[in-house]
Amino acid sequence: MKFIDILHFASGSLRGSRSRTLLMILAMSIGVAAVVVLTGLGEGARRYVINQFSSLGTNLVIVFPGRTETAGVGPGMLLGQIPRELSLDDAQELLRSHAIARIAPLTIGSSQISLGALNREVVVLGSTADLLAVRHMSLGQGQFLPAGDIRASASVCVLGSKIKRELFGQQNAIGAWVRLGDRRFRVVGVMASQ
Repeated sequence: MKFIDILHFASGSLRGSRSRTLLMILAMSIGVAAVVVLTGLGEGARRYVINQFSSLGTNLVIVFPGRTETAGVGPGMLLGQIPRELSLDDAQELLRSHAIARIAPLTIGSSQISLGALNREVVVLGSTADLLAVRHMSLGQGQFLPAGDIRASASVCVLGSKIKRELFGQQNAIGAWVRLGDRRFRVVGVMASQ
C-alpha cells in the first residue's frame, strides 16, 4: 500500500463516520487540555512552595525538641517519657557557634487579648528582638521588642495589624495598655500588613 492510498483510506474513514470523528477530536482536545491544566497547577504549586521556603531565608535553621530514642520500644516509652523542651539555655548555647549570627527563640500559644470591653482570642508569639530580622518581618509603626537579656522580659508587646485594627480602629495603639490573659502589656509597635 502506498502512502497516498493510506491518506485516501483515512480521509474516507473520517468522512464516512462524522460523529465518531467529532467525538474522537473532542476526546483528544479534552485530554490535551487536561494535561495542560494539570501541568500548570503542578508548576504553580511548586513555585508556591519554593516561594514559601525562600521567604524564610537561605540561612535559616529551625530547631525543634526531639526524642532521646528514635526507634523501638524502650524503657522511656513504657514510663511515658516525653521529649525535653528546648530552653533559653539551649538558645544561648547555639550562639556559641561561630556559624550562627542570630537566634530568635520562639514560643507559641493562644490567649485572650482585651482592651476595655473588646475581647479577642489571639495567637501569641513570645520571642526576642532578633525575630524581626531572622524571619524577615516588617514593622508598620513604633518599635519592635527591646533588645537585652532574654530572661528579663519587659511587659511590652507588638500587635499584628489585624488585631490593631479590630481593637483600636484608626486610633493610635502605641503606648496603650492591653491585657493578655491575666497580665497587662504596653503596646510598643504594630506589624506591617502582609
